[in-house]
Amino acid sequence: MTMKKVRNLMFWSFWLSTFSLILGSFASADQNDPKLDDLFSALQASASQGQAAKLEHEIWTRWSSHPTDQRANKEMSTASDLMNAGKLNAAETVFSRVINRQPNFAEAWNKRATVRFFLGNNKGSTADILQVIKLEPRHFGALSGLGMIYVQTGNMQGALQAYSAAQKMNPYLPKIDMIIDNLGQTLNGRAL
Repeated sequence: MTMKKVRNLMFWSFWLSTFSLILGSFASADQNDPKLDDLFSALQASASQGQAAKLEHEIWTRWSSHPTDQRANKEMSTASDLMNAGKLNAAETVFSRVINRQPNFAEAWNKRATVRFFLGNNKGSTADILQVIKLEPRHFGALSGLGMIYVQTGNMQGALQAYSAAQKMNPYLPKIDMIIDNLGQTLNGRAL
């Protein structure tokens, strides 16, 4: 498998995870929701892809909504619509506005990181991802995104670490085993 194919695979895996967030419904929760501990335990112990998908959706749903700021939730929805319509600069502006008002809302940082990635701003995306991980260390979407950026910038060891951390949080991420195996082969000097 060529490096270009690996990058494409990683991009689409990351996008599918992000897209599931975009489609998720909003509930009154965020990364501090106490139910997340049980959801992550269940996800990591899940016996099937179907069960894991339901748990992952519930985690994304809880991450996606600020518990007390309905204006932030409305702006998150607006910015997601802008992002889906390809209006990335406008989406970045709205996500930034949410972050300025609610700097501890991890998902606002994660969504802006996604937009910045699509804009080709790896430095800005990485900074946002590191903030997401600081606020929610279990954020497998952010960890996967960090892995993608590290692959693009040639930091295969960093990519392997990021993807391995994402897999630990969510062993059912699309193609995660293959991505980690390919990175391991690359680091061991074998061709993809």
